[in-house]
Amino acid sequence: MREHDPRLDEIDCQSAKRDLSLLVDLECDDACRSRLEHHLAGCPDCRELFLSERRLKAKLSSSCCEKAPTGLRERLMVEIRRTTVTTTDADGTTVVHRHTTVEQRDIT
Repeated sequence: MREHDPRLDEIDCQSAKRDLSLLVDLECDDACRSRLEHHLAGCPDCRELFLSERRLKAKLSSSCCEKAPTGLRERLMVEIRRTTVTTTDADGTTVVHRHTTVEQRDIT
């Protein structure tokens, strides 16, 4: 007797549509991908929506040839790596801790 594979649990169309962009962008884990692919194999409406989203993403990717200026990209990457943690001490004092992860890169 085969063991139950939770990755193939049935999902409804609403759940599938909510997560389709994760599959299109290759951002879902193996379990999510398996459930979505299993659903798409049996649901022509959701499969057509998935294919449409994939075509749209490909079209947008091929038509967007401008890149953000280097300085802007670097500033955004610093902001993405910045962590702010706000805590409250026992006496009610709010303390803000900021930390930025700096990545060393070889610039040549």
